[in-house]
Order: sequence, then C-alpha cells, then structure tokens
Amino acid sequence: MKNLDVIAQEFFENIEAKRLNDCEEVWLSCLNSIPSDKYVSIFYKPSFILYQAEYFSDVYDAYKDISMILYRGGRPVGIWPVCLYIKNGRIHFGSLGGPLIEPIFTDLNKDEAKRKVIRNILKALMEWCKNDDFDSCIVSQITLVDDGISQWGKMLLEYGATCSQVKWIAFADLNLSEEEIYAKIRRTNRYSVSKGETLYEVAVIDDKEKDKLSEAFKEFRRLHFNVSGRITRSEKTWNIQEESIRNNTSSSGFDFVVFIREKITKELVGAALFTATPQSGLYSVAAYDRSRFSKPVGHIIQAFSMNYMRNKGVRWYEIGERTYPGDVVNDEKLINIGKYKEGFATHIFPRILINLNSDNIVISEV
Repeated sequence: MKNLDVIAQEFFENIEAKRLNDCEEVWLSCLNSIPSDKYVSIFYKPSFILYQAEYFSDVYDAYKDISMILYRGGRPVGIWPVCLYIKNGRIHFGSLGGPLIEPIFTDLNKDEAKRKVIRNILKALMEWCKNDDFDSCIVSQITLVDDGISQWGKMLLEYGATCSQVKWIAFADLNLSEEEIYAKIRRTNRYSVSKGETLYEVAVIDDKEKDKLSEAFKEFRRLHFNVSGRITRSEKTWNIQEESIRNNTSSSGFDFVVFIREKITKELVGAALFTATPQSGLYSVAAYDRSRFSKPVGHIIQAFSMNYMRNKGVRWYEIGERTYPGDVVNDEKLINIGKYKEGFATHIFPRILINLNSDNIVISEV
C-alpha cells in the first residue's frame, strides 16, 4: 500500500491545483467571492477543515488533508475540500473524513469550462480508484431548490455513477423576515422558546469577547465532559475551535458560542457552538444538562442563534439531518432528534449520495 503523502503528490501532478495549506489567502479570496445568497457548506471553511483533520487523525488508521485550489490557465477558478484516509485497511478519497463533496467554482461562468476542469480531476481520481487498495468513492451532494443539481452532479451521473441513497437535511432560510421565520417554527417549539426566555439568561461569546474566550471554553468543556461522562476528543480540537472564534474574519466567516444559564443560580445548563461561512451556518457542537430535558433547554439557543446569524447576513442555516422511519438508518433516537430539528426549519432539502465505482465509470471527452 502506498503512503498517503506519495498518493497526494502524484494526484497533484495530474491536475492544475495548489494545496490549501500553501495558499490559504487565495482560498479565502475565492470563498469570499461567492454571492451571500448561495449555499456554501462550512466544509469549505479552512478552520473547519483543520478541525476535522485533527479529529479524524485520531479516528482513522491514517489521515491526510489535501484540500486544493483549482486553477485553469494559471488563475484560481475554484476550491475543493479533499482528504485521503485509511480505514479497515482500505484507502478512501473523501472530504473532511466523510463522503467526497463537489468543488465550488468561483471564476468559471461557462459550463463548458467547468466541464473541462471537472473532467480532468475525475480522470485523476478514477485512475487512483482502480488501485486494489482503494475503496469505491461515495460522493455527497446537497441539492437546493433554487439551484438544482450542479454541473459536477450531472457529469457524475452521465459518466455512469449511481445514486445509492438520499438523506434529508433541515435548513432555515434566514433571508425571510423574523415574522416569516417565526411563523414557520413548529408551534410547540415557539412555546418552548417563550418558556425558555422566562427561565434562562442567554449570552453569546464571539470575537468581540476575546478576553472571555479561554474561560468560556473551559466551562464549555467541563459541561461537555459532565454530560458525556468521558473525554470524547482531543484538547487540540477544542483549541482549534476557540482560535476559530478568536480569528473571525469577513472572508472566512465567523464562529460563536451560545450559553444559557439559570436566571436565579447562574448555573450553566447548556452551550452550543455554531460555525459559518460568509453564506451559511451550521449547528456544530452542543452540550445540555440532561436533568433539565423536561424544560426547554435547547430551543432558546436555536432561536437566538438563528437571529444572530440572520443579523450577520447569513442566508442558509443548516440545522442537521432529518431521519424518517423509512430511511436505511432509522434509529428511534435519530428520528426524534431529526423531528426536533425540523421544528425550526423552513425547508427540507435532499442530500444525495452517489456511488463512484471506477469499474462503472466511463469518462467521455465531451
């Protein structure tokens, strides 16, 4: 089995690209050029890519991030989060430790130009996937109603890739007015938000509160440990998240933590970390005192964070997966969590998983 560094080096020899690690300013320039009303997952955010690389380095046998800026004719035209990892003795191409996601093109307006770049990177990818050490590649694509399937998705299907599964993701469109968003929140959730406002104090810790960040994260980690009963990830991953808030920039987006405390005792009963590109936000990490689950603990955090991101100009808030009884994985706990998330959503969009098997792929020249 080849070393991941060798595979990465040979992959870059076959396409016109530069590594994110070597050109972060160029990556951020591409990211910031995307219109604010477009959906751009936090998987394209450098600090989140760094966090995922650190996290999955402790999960997989080996992990290497090779996220890249795509070029055409010497100029940057897109960004592509990509990683290599070894799991159960097999090499995988993916993005941030999971299924491979598509490149975002920031300076290619013509479809034919996009097709040429996509064709080149798929050729390089499929050449590697023919190796016996590689597992078949799973590609994930979220399809929003406004945009439809992307050029990348169309080409995968044209070349012979197959749709293997559809998952459903809850989103809130923060471009709607506060009144419209409030009207779409499930009635029981609206009641819980109102109830939570009488019980708890809400505070946000962001880059304007840098002097409070270190102590805030210590408190967040203590709550997370008390709730889970164990250390679930390394100290370095927490430090990366703290630094991401400290280094918020307009080009990369922003992160923030929301705390809720008992009004009388001031005891911390819940905390959640949210992360965002300039275009989209994600409900990332949370911990809640389980003894208070009979009271509306998480609801007030959701409502507060949605308003915070809306005021920051974010359009799409990705709340999380909505699992249904008929899904392949339909654990009752996941169904209940998904139902809770849907209660704050304005839209449910499909995440399509595409199987990219090198035996079935034929890459045409048109």
